[in-house]
Order: sequence, then structure tokens, then C-alpha cells
Amino acid sequence: MRVAILGMGAIGHVIARALDGRADLVKVDRTHAPLRDGESPVDAAIVTTKTPGTEWAANVAATILAPDGVALTIQNGLGNYETLVDRVGGERAAVGVIYVGAELVKGELRATGPGKMQLGRPRSERPRSKLEELAGLLREGGMEITVADDAWPAVWRKVVTNAAVNPLTALTRRTNAELLADAPASSVADSIAREVARVATATGVPIEESEAVTQWRSMAALTGANRSSMLQDVEAGRPTEIDAISGAVAREGERRGVAAPLNQSMTLLVSALARRD
Repeated sequence: MRVAILGMGAIGHVIARALDGRADLVKVDRTHAPLRDGESPVDAAIVTTKTPGTEWAANVAATILAPDGVALTIQNGLGNYETLVDRVGGERAAVGVIYVGAELVKGELRATGPGKMQLGRPRSERPRSKLEELAGLLREGGMEITVADDAWPAVWRKVVTNAAVNPLTALTRRTNAELLADAPASSVADSIAREVARVATATGVPIEESEAVTQWRSMAALTGANRSSMLQDVEAGRPTEIDAISGAVAREGERRGVAAPLNQSMTLLVSALARRD
């Protein structure tokens, strides 16, 4: 199977490690053309960029993906799938989430483990078979993979964790465990998680508020030593994913008539922090 990884940051390296020796890998970043003249298209394109790179990655996927291939986004936040659908079509687009603590330190991958992924099947039969084949290869590489017809419950639960953890760790410069241990900060995270649950429920993905609190707290405990990707971005002076996480929750809430003032505040604060740093 020929697989393109679009974005060779920490998550791209996690995927590449799992597929090494199991797939014909095409590792793509912004420094070179995705395919040389005469190269065959790819069976699967996995979008692993941060959300500021989604437009670029979706455009690349549209140019290199086989007609019966699958384009999969496992990015944080909301809105990435819709961009991918716009470029490759809904029949070939798929969405999923990945859980792994990962960081590149001087080009070397440091990860908490092989990772866990929850994937949603695309609409069309042939791309579905490609996704199942890809899932099998990732399992062989040590990852825990589940595939379902509807990935949106998994996406929204990941948004719960990202919205509760990432902005606060970026603002306080703390690890996940340190955030969890700080009573005032973790109380704010609880309230953020409840907001996300209310917005998700309004979109048709029911999440109990108590479930949302348990979700972020359990994930923070499992990845206690992890420095969130947003904290890493702030420290490195890179653009953050705040708009696709907290900002997207606030906008979706506004569309649905559900107030999300804490997520809006996190969006403004992290944006101000990024400009200052």
C-alpha cells in the first residue's frame, strides 16, 4: 500500500514509525514536491499537520490521491474534515482522532507509546476498503486502532480534552499532571469541558457534562508528563491550534444558541499570548 503522510511533525513521525516497513511511505512537508514526475498516486493520504497547515495539506491530497484512495485527517479540532471534503470530495474523505503524547526534540521523536486511533469510514466502498487496509497496517505497527461508521463522537470527545487541557497548559506553562493537580486551574478546565459537552450535544453528539469532566481528567492523568502540543507551539513561537479548538467550539456554540464564554476567552488569551511571545 502506498501511503502519504502530509506533515512530518511529531504526529507524522508517530505514523511513519508504525508504517515503517509495512507500506510504501511518501513523507511530505512544505520543502519539496509531494511526488516526482512519473510516480504513482497514493492509496491513502494521512493529514497530520497542525491546523494552520490544513489548506496546504488538503490541496496536496487532492493532487496525489488515487481515484479510489482515502484521505484521512487525524488533526486536532474542528473544521479540518470539511476542508478535506472540499478538496477531495466526501466519498474519499475520512476523519479520526489520535491519542499519543509526542514531541520532536532536535529531530528525534519522543512519544509516550505507539498511540491509539479511532477512525471513521468514508462514504464510498473502495475508499472504505483502503481505510480498512491502512488500519490493519497501523495495528501491525503496534497502534491500537478502532474503525466505525461514525467517528464524530470520538472527534468531539477529543475536542473536550483538547479544549480543557491545551489552552490552560499553554497559559500556565504546565504539564498535564501539573494542571490536574492545581485545584483552581483544573476547576476552570472542568467548566470548559462542560461547555464543550453542551455544544457537542447541540450538534447531535450527546455528551453528558459529567462524562466530559471525566474524559479530560482521565486523559490528563494518563499523559501526566506530557507537554501539550499547544504549550510546545507557544514555547517555540509557532502558530497554535487555538482557533480550531476553543475558537471553533465558541463559533459552533453561537450557531447553535449555546453560550461558550470560557472557550471564547481561552481563544483570546492564547492568541494574545502567542503574539506577545
